[in-house]
Amino acid sequence: MSTGKPEEARAFQQERSLAFPVLVDPRMRAYRAAGMRRGVGATLNLRTVANALRALKEGEHQGLTQGDPWQLGGAFVILPGGRVVYEQRSDSAGDHADPEAMVAALAGASVSSNS
Repeated sequence: MSTGKPEEARAFQQERSLAFPVLVDPRMRAYRAAGMRRGVGATLNLRTVANALRALKEGEHQGLTQGDPWQLGGAFVILPGGRVVYEQRSDSAGDHADPEAMVAALAGASVSSNS
């Protein structure tokens, strides 16, 4: 989910050839309810510098900022019915969720829900 505009979500979905919907919440209701962080101090700190150096070392670079530059992200895996099986809230810019942990949480939830 994004706090952006519907047209930004469509562009993101098309650029990445995603076969699933990308939802938006411009009023940031879900963002606030999830306890996400926003602000200059939350975004720019020593962890941000460390994350930027790690990314540069790995050959990554910052692209154009779209939307609110002080808004930190996160990732959630929420099953039908609302059960949260994975959650991650960024502590600084460049603090990303572990995709393998997300998949493992989803796989574990699938196994346990079929038991």
